[in-house]
Amino acid sequence: MHVTMLSCLIEKMTSKHEVVVAIDFGTTYSGYAFSTTSEYQKDPTKISANSAWIAASAGLLSLKCPTCILFDKDQKFVNFGYEAEDKYANLALDNMHHEYYFFKQFKMSLHKNKDLNRDTLIEDESGKSMKAKTVFASGIRFLKNHAEELINTRGMSFEEWEIRWVVTVPAIWSDAAKQFMREAAQKAEIMNDQLLIALEPEAASVCCRHLPDAKGSDIFMPGSKYMVLDLGGGTADINVHQVVEDGSLRELHKASGGAWGGTRVDASFIRLLCAIVGDDVMEAFRREHPADYIDLLREFEVKKRNVKETMESSVNFRLPLALTELFETKKKMTFREALADSTYSDDVTPIADKIRIKPNLIQGMFRDPLVHLEDHIRCILAKPEVRGTSTLLLVGGFSESPIVQETMKRKFPRVKIVVPAECGLAVLKGAVIFGHEPKNISARVAKFTYGIAISKPFIEGHHPIEKKKVTQNGVICTDVFHKYVECGESMDVDNSQTLSFSAAKGCSSNRVRVYRSTASDPMFVTDDGCCLLGEVILTRNTDLNLSQKIDVSLTFGGTECSVVANDSQSGESFRSKFDFLNA
Repeated sequence: MHVTMLSCLIEKMTSKHEVVVAIDFGTTYSGYAFSTTSEYQKDPTKISANSAWIAASAGLLSLKCPTCILFDKDQKFVNFGYEAEDKYANLALDNMHHEYYFFKQFKMSLHKNKDLNRDTLIEDESGKSMKAKTVFASGIRFLKNHAEELINTRGMSFEEWEIRWVVTVPAIWSDAAKQFMREAAQKAEIMNDQLLIALEPEAASVCCRHLPDAKGSDIFMPGSKYMVLDLGGGTADINVHQVVEDGSLRELHKASGGAWGGTRVDASFIRLLCAIVGDDVMEAFRREHPADYIDLLREFEVKKRNVKETMESSVNFRLPLALTELFETKKKMTFREALADSTYSDDVTPIADKIRIKPNLIQGMFRDPLVHLEDHIRCILAKPEVRGTSTLLLVGGFSESPIVQETMKRKFPRVKIVVPAECGLAVLKGAVIFGHEPKNISARVAKFTYGIAISKPFIEGHHPIEKKKVTQNGVICTDVFHKYVECGESMDVDNSQTLSFSAAKGCSSNRVRVYRSTASDPMFVTDDGCCLLGEVILTRNTDLNLSQKIDVSLTFGGTECSVVANDSQSGESFRSKFDFLNA
């Protein structure tokens, strides 16, 4: 994918903020939290969040709301969260939902899409498409407005420039996905210089260090190492941190993980029903009876939160009448007959309008994500740089599951397993703390080898002939990978790598191509594992007496990559940001 990096002058983010508001835009649930600067200085854990997300139809009350969003036929925003679910369900009861756009659990589309760009489309529950940026921006705008309203109702009022906004993203996301979220937040009217991107497991780590139980704990003493497992709805996001003498955190292993969140359990439950009634019936049920489908998943969400390794009782689920009627109409047989003929006849029992599922089958629905998680953790713990890691810190909504906690304790008996109170809010609260003090994280590990394309004098017998190019200044070798940072290298967050290069004489625009590689020491930017990350485009006023030398500094240790270019003679500075999204 060809990407460009547009040069633009970006003002430094002001440090004079009066309040930090964090938005955790999750795969399954979303929310926000905030604290004023004065509150933070007195007590970093004094963080406010909306505690009144209500699902009217189900009588649910939660600290987060579902990541669901509803648009009308003209793609105009209607509702978000429980209200979006309930509105869509009511429209479906009146058979008026077909022209609406209903999105849920759509965050994973950014993680999965390798060709993400500004015009990327995503499909709603019925297969209709909208621009992904419009969907994400509308959700962020809803949470932003909701937070501002709550702050106002508490008698506080702030100018836009007094608010620092923090949006959380998985640490395993690509640079393109991170930039996509930044631009979606800008589209939601969050000013760019007031916005920070926080990595979810880092935010959770920062939060846990400030909890009352952490005071005096050897987990967070200088020199200690611990692993953060941020288990959300879509992804498992894993970091290993070491506490530095000054109290900040140093990343020891590059962020990693996979799509091993709680939605994998939901998918197993749906596959079970598909195996009984057929894929075609389940798809028709989801499409034609969305209200019943939503209720089915809501009930499963409640029941799965109580699944334990040692449970002996079967679990009852109400089977929607619309599903059994649809099945019997299409298949000309009863649901009970279909169940008797299925491979689940010994583990699933029909009782009136319910099905009763044996514990071993329910427990088995967790096996897939937990096996992947266990294998990945063992691989990380075997790395030399993380040896001595004594604690696994479980955070995120999926970590609240008893069977997840029990499995981790059983699989890793020699490691201390810590599950903080309200672990599902650890990322959100930590993002607020991170917004007040971004330097809580002092060093990160490079995921890739980063560098630029340069030319060198051609050496016969050493350089491949296809890289040979004759110029006015001599014979050169093209496409040489000049390394800035090596994959796995520890990077201080403020340290940058600088290279001087010659600008084209009399030219008002110069470009530097930046590449990344999965190899530690690539020779050429065309090697396997290398790809173009972007270009720095420097626009210079040729009327000025500028030198031909330009210093380009790249910083890869932040939550986002940054670039600064300076004219060596005049000192003129160009602050640029990477553009990973091709339009």
